[in-house]
Amino acid sequence: MWNEKRYQWFYDHLHSHYYDLLMRWCFLPFGGEEKFRKGLIAHINFSPGDKILDMCCGTGSVTFIAAQMAGVKSEVIGMDLSSGQLGIARKRNHLSNVRFLEGNVTATGFESGYFNKVFITHALHEMRREIRLKVLAEARRVLREGGEVIILELDNPENLLVRLLIGFWFFYWLPFNFETPTRKDMFKQGLTKEVEEVGFKHIIRLPKYRGVFQVIHGIN
Repeated sequence: MWNEKRYQWFYDHLHSHYYDLLMRWCFLPFGGEEKFRKGLIAHINFSPGDKILDMCCGTGSVTFIAAQMAGVKSEVIGMDLSSGQLGIARKRNHLSNVRFLEGNVTATGFESGYFNKVFITHALHEMRREIRLKVLAEARRVLREGGEVIILELDNPENLLVRLLIGFWFFYWLPFNFETPTRKDMFKQGLTKEVEEVGFKHIIRLPKYRGVFQVIHGIN
C-alpha cells in the first residue's frame, strides 16, 4: 500500500521528470493533451473575478487553461503535494493571476467559502476511499454557497474492446502500477455517489470519449 511519503517521493524524484511526456503520450488518441484538456472544460461558464482552486494540479496544465478561460481578473491557485511537479508548473507560469502552493489538499488551509470553483484533476483514482472523501469534503468546505466542484477523472468504459485498448494504452497491465487498486475501488464505489456522500447537490455526470473519461459537477 502506498502511503503519503512514498507517493510524494515518487512524484518528487521520479514521476515529475517524465510526467509531461507521459501525458502527451496518453492523450495522443484524443487529439493531444491541450485539445483534450480544453475539451473537458469547454462547457464550463467562467466569470470575471472567479476564485479558482485546482486541487492536485501537477504541472499546472488544467490550472493554466482555467486561468486563461476565466480571464486576468480571476485568482487561480494550483495546489499539489509534490514539490517536483510544482517546480515545473512554476517555471511554466507566465500568468500574473496564477500561483502554485505546495500542500495536502485534504487540509488546504484556506478559509471556508473562499472559492467559487474547485477543480480536481485526474487524481482521485490514485487515492484510497477515505482520502478521496477527505479531498471531496475539503473541496466543499472551501467553496462558497452555490460554488461548483468540477472533477475530471478516468472512467470505466462499458465497451469491452475500448476497455482493453485503454488498459493497454494507459499501462494498466504493468504489475507495479500503484494506481490499479485505488482506480478499481473508485469504479466500484462510484465517484458520483462519493460526491453526493460529502454533501454536494445537483450532481451531473458527463461521460466523455466513449466512457474513457468522466466529468462530474456538484454544487455546494
